[in-house]
Amino acid sequence: MGGFPPRAHEELSIGQMVLANRPYRLVRDLSKVLVATLASAGFFIVNANAWGIADQLAIPQLVLIALLAVGGLGVWLVVAHSLWERPSQSRDPALTQRANTATVATLLLGLLFSYLVLYVVVFAAMALVVPVRFMTANLGHPAGVGDYAAAAWFAASMATVVGAIGSGLENAEEVHETISRYRPRPSQESR
Repeated sequence: MGGFPPRAHEELSIGQMVLANRPYRLVRDLSKVLVATLASAGFFIVNANAWGIADQLAIPQLVLIALLAVGGLGVWLVVAHSLWERPSQSRDPALTQRANTATVATLLLGLLFSYLVLYVVVFAAMALVVPVRFMTANLGHPAGVGDYAAAAWFAASMATVVGAIGSGLENAEEVHETISRYRPRPSQESR
């Protein structure tokens, strides 16, 4: 387990486990999620219908959509790749519970960081490739920074949903290694 002595993982706090998992590298390490997310973001960046939908949504709705997208991707990763272990089926239920908590925290931090980076990239791309006059003509009112921000927010959320589909193509072993670098495994629990 990452260079630790056989039972050293039992001494790790949840925070240490999360840091060891490096949540900031989550999406980079899950390349199929990254490819699916970026490809779909490109579609939403230039899709006038997506801008129109974003224009009609209030900030609480955009927040809810973003939370559902990020949460959905997290749940999908946990379920599709069996990242949750039942403490009742472990020789050390407390350690398994800590590892499960660290996995959830790793996913939450990693996905939120990834969403923020995706949002910045999408916003910058929209500012670069979508002329204000074109967005104004499609929205039917003068477009401003807020319109670009809302459209980028909606695009990042929809791209995250598509990223969940890409996560199903990831190798389960690689996902475990990426998200749970210091997770107890049955072979290590029996040492």
